[in-house]
Amino acid sequence: MATARNEDWSYTGKTGPNYWSSINKKYALCSTGKQQSPVNIDQAIKKSLPLGINYHNDLFKIEKSQYTVKFIPVNHSNSINLNGSHYTLLQFHFHTPSEHTINGKQSDLEIHFINENNKKSIITIGVLVDSGRLNKEFQKILNANPVDEDFERKVVKINLQSFIPYTSKKFSYTGSFTTPPCTEGIKWIVFNKPIQFSEEQIHSYQNYFEPNSRPVQPLNDRDLFESW
Repeated sequence: MATARNEDWSYTGKTGPNYWSSINKKYALCSTGKQQSPVNIDQAIKKSLPLGINYHNDLFKIEKSQYTVKFIPVNHSNSINLNGSHYTLLQFHFHTPSEHTINGKQSDLEIHFINENNKKSIITIGVLVDSGRLNKEFQKILNANPVDEDFERKVVKINLQSFIPYTSKKFSYTGSFTTPPCTEGIKWIVFNKPIQFSEEQIHSYQNYFEPNSRPVQPLNDRDLFESW
């Protein structure tokens, strides 16, 4: 399994988000792109979003990166459907604090679920996390000890349904990856209602990982859509 590799970019100083495009010409979109993510979500246009989420209890392999850990499905049976198109979950990971903000408010964490269809089109689902009740599924991740040297050889069974606020309205827009090379053309669906992890759980995760959130980017001429 892949081990953590040192990226040439970071979240602070001379290799931080403001400098990503100058580090490598492949990262040019990080500054020249007009559809960058994340964004602040405020006023949105109401529009139907025929989204079906088929996330469930599954085994996930663990892959460390420099700034987070990725959880990769063993069986690739988690999926979503949008407008009749089937997208398979490739991985999910965490950012702290949240990258998207809602009416200027930043949450403690944000979970990104990366989904891809057979045409290599990508939909990323963003779920915000605030301090509140303990989440038993997130505790399984913490119990696996993300700083343990053997962490990458572990497989964790997680029920992803506990990470989705199914009764929340959703916002959608066209954006980008939030890390270099900042590739555009990514469909974003961000849930309005944060889920909850306990304050202790959030602090435990933040003790493992430094802040890894890109600041919000200009919306430019893009529309934000709101749906249930």
